[in-house]
Amino acid sequence: MARPSQLDPRERKLVLLLKRERMRKGISANKLAAQIGLARTTITHLESDDACPTFWVLLKIADGLGVNFPELVSEAFG
Repeated sequence: MARPSQLDPRERKLVLLLKRERMRKGISANKLAAQIGLARTTITHLESDDACPTFWVLLKIADGLGVNFPELVSEAFG
């Protein structure tokens, strides 16, 4: 049985939207982490719901993926 997310559902949706974009672009968590200066485990822990993201980390991931962060927030919270 899956454990419930520790995140607000909208926050979790932001993380999943970023993961979807990373996978759509064919970028590994390792490559993205190196590109934006984060540990790979930060990305994998966020994506597997084992960590709570900070605004700064979400913005850094979005920038690294070339995603418009305000549009992403609008999609997650809309």
